[in-house]
Amino acid sequence: MFESLNFHFSFYDWLLVFMVTALGTLSAYLKDPQLKAVTATIPIPCGFAYIAVGLPMGTANAISGFMCLLYVHIVRLLHYKVKVPIVASIIAGLAFFVALGTFLMPRVPDSEPVFIGVCLFDLAVGIFLFQTQKYKSGVRYKTPLPVYIKAPAIAGVVAGLMFIKRLMGGFCTSFPMMNSIVSYESRYSLGDQCRQLPLFLIAGPFMFVEMHFIETRLGWNHWIVLLCGYILFAAIYWPLNKELKRRNDTNYNANK
Repeated sequence: MFESLNFHFSFYDWLLVFMVTALGTLSAYLKDPQLKAVTATIPIPCGFAYIAVGLPMGTANAISGFMCLLYVHIVRLLHYKVKVPIVASIIAGLAFFVALGTFLMPRVPDSEPVFIGVCLFDLAVGIFLFQTQKYKSGVRYKTPLPVYIKAPAIAGVVAGLMFIKRLMGGFCTSFPMMNSIVSYESRYSLGDQCRQLPLFLIAGPFMFVEMHFIETRLGWNHWIVLLCGYILFAAIYWPLNKELKRRNDTNYNANK
């Protein structure tokens, strides 16, 4: 019965919980809003979820990257515009992700043309937003709680989110576990989180495509496939992040 309810955690599940908890705890003690946002867009949780799920990169992964962008905007709009409390906003964003993911999962064809098409869509959206987006600069803030309280609290949240892993299938890899933690820790700077997500939409599709073809054509070990994906992602993400930081600094100085 527990297995059917997703109460059984494998070694890789626990590894994923540990990695997300470590990154989430780190984000809580970073003051810089952009650095907090970076912790939500580097694909360490995504990669370990890929290992835990054991499915090849495909259409669901590419779609869930875009869904993650929708999630952060839902949280931002609910909390800043509608004045919904941050926890309720995060829950609403997660509910949207789960509902849309479970609806799309059996309906999206996992063919390579569709997969490539969705990756190109993500890339186009990411480039457009990266070039046009403008958000108010966030507030520098770190949690006042000691780490021995904050880390177990984050671990409990992450473990709870893991219960829906099998329900989400391939959509799990970009499930906003890390983003939900960062949304709370960045509740005074949600614009920075939204500003960072297009970088994932630009670099992520290249990583997804590379990992897909290495795994399906060469049959390499998942860890090697993941390492190759990380290297390509970093090569694209790093210069984009430097440019985003330059733009943020320029806008901040211009508004002084």
